[in-house]
Amino acid sequence: MVSIDAKRCIQMTMALARQIIRDALRVRDQERVWIHTWDHTLDLAEEVAQQAQLHGASVTLTLMTETLLSHILKKAPQEAITTTPAHWLEGVGKSDVLVVLDGPNDPAPFKAADKGKALYATGQLIQLLSTAVSNRVRTLFVRSTAFTEAAAKAYGLSHSALIQENNHCMSATQSAIINLGNRIKTLLSKHREIHLSSSEGTDLRFRTRGRSFIDDGIIDQGDVQTRNVLAQMPAGSISIPVEPSSAEGTVVFKWPRAYLGDTIENLRLDFKKGQVVGTRALKGEKTIEGALQSGKGTKDQLTRLTFGINEKATTNLGQPLDDLIPGSITLGLGANTFLGGSSHSNVAYSHTLNDAIVSIGPTAVIMDEKLTI
Repeated sequence: MVSIDAKRCIQMTMALARQIIRDALRVRDQERVWIHTWDHTLDLAEEVAQQAQLHGASVTLTLMTETLLSHILKKAPQEAITTTPAHWLEGVGKSDVLVVLDGPNDPAPFKAADKGKALYATGQLIQLLSTAVSNRVRTLFVRSTAFTEAAAKAYGLSHSALIQENNHCMSATQSAIINLGNRIKTLLSKHREIHLSSSEGTDLRFRTRGRSFIDDGIIDQGDVQTRNVLAQMPAGSISIPVEPSSAEGTVVFKWPRAYLGDTIENLRLDFKKGQVVGTRALKGEKTIEGALQSGKGTKDQLTRLTFGINEKATTNLGQPLDDLIPGSITLGLGANTFLGGSSHSNVAYSHTLNDAIVSIGPTAVIMDEKLTI
């Protein structure tokens, strides 16, 4: 006999799978769906595949396991793991839909691993997402599947609080996200100059480049036509590439950040001509420095800017959901090809800032941790 808790878990998995296929990605008959999963998310992946098939789609499923990740981090030669298999990228490029279920279940092994090898998993994900975006493949990155008990333990977080915040973020409406996002989008289309300042030592200037993209969690045909084909779950942000070599100054992050099995705390980054020239952190300094030293391409350049616009996001947990909070901004180092940018790297580090005065051109859009527009 199946327990009540087991039945509820099955029902929740089925409901999430329907939301992914029917609501977020709007899968249609004869479409080709590619699902990339970890072993701890295999039940959800199978349900997503079944939902896709019910809509008449054909499905390809690829799997990364904790055992294989352990082998990569401990035994595999560096030269054997530097690129994503070409047949994967070719298959994704020929798909109509890509679903990525984030992982692993336990990020702790990343902390002690050689950072060049640890970046394999992130580099593979970057290549998959970038290939999909460049081919207008409707792509959903389900990052909530990485919010496991093991991950919470590794980063010193409350798992129940993390799940509760995720559920709050999932309840945001598309209309509310779009309404808030359009206000920022209008300013970003008129002004390229960004200035950040704070009493903690932040004084950073840079310029944006290209178009901004609102992530409301749903990809329709209008989004495909404008190449806005990458969404996250939960959603609620607006992002834009940063012009290479434009960042000058210093940024200080008070909020912690979970990264490669470690927690980066009180991080200070100094920029000159767009590149990181100084790094200091109270905790996790070796991890972030190791990633920037071991990474490839634009690993140490400021390349992305994101504004949080999910009105249901309220709690700082030192996790990726922080970037959804209205009044916060997130700066990204490394790759921005998944945003349509030209910066290539196997690093995609991001860190959220909540205490800065943020100006787009002459207009202050964030003050006292709140959006002012």
